[in-house]
Amino acid sequence: MYRFREIGDLLGKHEELENQEIYFSDIPSLNDPMEGFREYFWSGDLVVWKNLLRHYLLCLEHVCLLAYLKDELFTPEDIPVFLEEEKLPTEQYKQMFRETCSRFFEIEGVNDYLEFLASSSRKISREELYIHLRSMHLLAFHIISEIYREHYGLQPERSISYSDHSSRLKQSVEGWRKIGNDEKNLRKIRAFPSRSIELELMKGHESIPIAKRNWFAIITDFPNDYLNEIVKLVYPEGYVACFMDDYTNAAVWAHYGDRHRGVCLKFKTTEKNGCPAIDLRCITGWKRSEPVYGYQTFSFRKINYSNHFPSIDFFQSMGRLPVPQLSRQWYADQDGNCSQCGNWMNRDTIEDWRKEYWGNYDRGFFIKLKDWEYEREQRLLLSSALDTYKEPETRKLTYKFEDLEAIIFGMRTRVEDKVKVREIIDSKCKENNRNNFEFYQADYSPPLGKMLIYKI
Repeated sequence: MYRFREIGDLLGKHEELENQEIYFSDIPSLNDPMEGFREYFWSGDLVVWKNLLRHYLLCLEHVCLLAYLKDELFTPEDIPVFLEEEKLPTEQYKQMFRETCSRFFEIEGVNDYLEFLASSSRKISREELYIHLRSMHLLAFHIISEIYREHYGLQPERSISYSDHSSRLKQSVEGWRKIGNDEKNLRKIRAFPSRSIELELMKGHESIPIAKRNWFAIITDFPNDYLNEIVKLVYPEGYVACFMDDYTNAAVWAHYGDRHRGVCLKFKTTEKNGCPAIDLRCITGWKRSEPVYGYQTFSFRKINYSNHFPSIDFFQSMGRLPVPQLSRQWYADQDGNCSQCGNWMNRDTIEDWRKEYWGNYDRGFFIKLKDWEYEREQRLLLSSALDTYKEPETRKLTYKFEDLEAIIFGMRTRVEDKVKVREIIDSKCKENNRNNFEFYQADYSPPLGKMLIYKI
């Protein structure tokens, strides 16, 4: 198995070669913006839909409060998607939130919207849900602003016409009912942009006061940011280390081997469950709040190059929340009515749910668009339900020197870098009583019209 590295990672500040490290990257740091993409949909009864809007109000209220208190730009990560009403700090705060929900759900148009969402026979896509939330967003924002003015005098008094909001929401629902399951119109909806270009441009102007940028972000981009964050309730973070099963692709050398100035590490593998595998030293447990380290076998898995991504039912996949919180916050309403979306928690069905849940989790890290098929990539996956690997230092896993079989130099690797690599390997060979390490040089073969390597 082959791993391409830039000299800066191998010999520079990270000293990957000296430390025998393989770094597992978080998904946003990878070069493909579609990495880790999952196609979520929302389909459920009145209980879960109402609880989704309560959760939306809870998160929106929190960022509005931050806009008053925080003298710096906040980010989507400031949206507290794991928060629940029960964990609000004071009884007064809880009462204020209940008042917000009461006013919001008293609007007739909101209830029409809820009934429409709960009765929809189709799976509601993220793009469609964005438009629904966008339709109700200003109403929610105005109600929160009004309550802040009444309780704290934080906002100037402003006239809010609930009847106008209600009328517009009803008209919106009627429009959606006419669309029904018309696939042509739904495709247009899925293409609806959910990002405010105006906000992105505004963020680049440091002359605009931070408070103004924060309020503008809340008004224009909160629905989109909320949807980006709420899916974190589904799966824990995962981290990957990328390898290839081939070293001769010149484009791969250009993209991942620092334009042929880097190197390619060749690793020896074993076999586990029919897949190539390698032993890496990582955190294997905890003792008195301190990590315990040991070697663990990691299996390589091929990337599935496809233009179709896993489809995930959001309401039945919130696996990161404790069951008691799920039952309170999502699967039961204020009157004690329970949602059928929580039936997976029954003793007879939970094992099947877990199998499907983790299967979908894994698949999300091993799928890329067909455009990347030339890479012939294979990956190792590192994950923990306890956020064990959140900090980058914990994701530097150590391999055994005996498993580093050879090093291939790129066509443009500098001589001084080759010398440094050779010195480190010579030292490690002496430490490990090893005399069979191999070096290769990549070069172009005119007769064959492709890259080859030769032993040096």
